[in-house]
Amino acid sequence: MSSDPPTQHPPPIIAPSILSADFARLGAECSETIERHGADWLHIDIMDGHFVPNITFGAPVVTAVRSHVPRPAGRGGRGTFDCHMMVAEPKRWVKDFQAAGCDLYCFHYEAAINSTAASTPAEITDRRTSPGELIRFIHEHGMQAGIALKPETPVGVLWEIMDSKVEEERPDVSI
Repeated sequence: MSSDPPTQHPPPIIAPSILSADFARLGAECSETIERHGADWLHIDIMDGHFVPNITFGAPVVTAVRSHVPRPAGRGGRGTFDCHMMVAEPKRWVKDFQAAGCDLYCFHYEAAINSTAASTPAEITDRRTSPGELIRFIHEHGMQAGIALKPETPVGVLWEIMDSKVEEERPDVSI
């Protein structure tokens, strides 16, 4: 018998992807997923056709769905919109998705290290961004920040980011 204290785990979060929804009833299905089926969050895959070959939703669709699903009462609460940004220029879309109702803006490390620091769709710049700068920008816009990796990227690239001495530059979630 071990004398070690029991391990504390965060509570599980059920976050079904809206890619499995009937798009003809998207708002109603998202609302039902939270209200009737007990999901905690909605996982919204945003694909731009550049970072990944598929194209899915933009900020207008997130805005439309948000009108059917109440905002969470607190950080990470029920009704959180987890927007998984599989986009080539993740900083460029932060403001649009914040305005659309995104609560957790999860970008890909690989996109952040290869993209510009443009902070709107119309801005043009050659200045590069960094994961820490992007996380800070997301936090400044009132959202939680997440960072994701492609399967072939070594997880070790995240240690420096996760251990940043600057709290505003540390992600809230990593996947």
